[in-house]
Amino acid sequence: MNLKRTALVLSFTVLAPASALAAHGKAGLWSSTTTANMPGMAPQTNTSTYCMTPAEVASDMPADRNPGCKYQNVSVSGGTFNADMICSGQFNATGHLTTTYDSDTHYNATMTINTNGMTMTNAVEGKWLKADCAGAQH
Repeated sequence: MNLKRTALVLSFTVLAPASALAAHGKAGLWSSTTTANMPGMAPQTNTSTYCMTPAEVASDMPADRNPGCKYQNVSVSGGTFNADMICSGQFNATGHLTTTYDSDTHYNATMTINTNGMTMTNAVEGKWLKADCAGAQH
């Protein structure tokens, strides 16, 4: 897999499920649409679904669905979560994540990912779909 493809996969696997900042959303099935902007490539968009459990909603940290990535310099104010991210293992990258909830059923997030000398900027929109998690991909 070439470097740009690897970085694109990283952006979708890291950001999509992790953006659901707990304590500000609702438990249940969520849809997350990520648009990855990489140098020299047209923007790439991916939509996935995932389940937020009541325990994840009760926490002030994103769900740990990407064990190779850790958050530091975390701040939560109102409906906004900011953190730096460090990923190691299968993907080596650093970045910054900002997620803002405008209601308990909708959020927008931005993430900058730096890997192998390349910087990507991603935009994410998350929407709560239903209380039942049937159909979750993650």
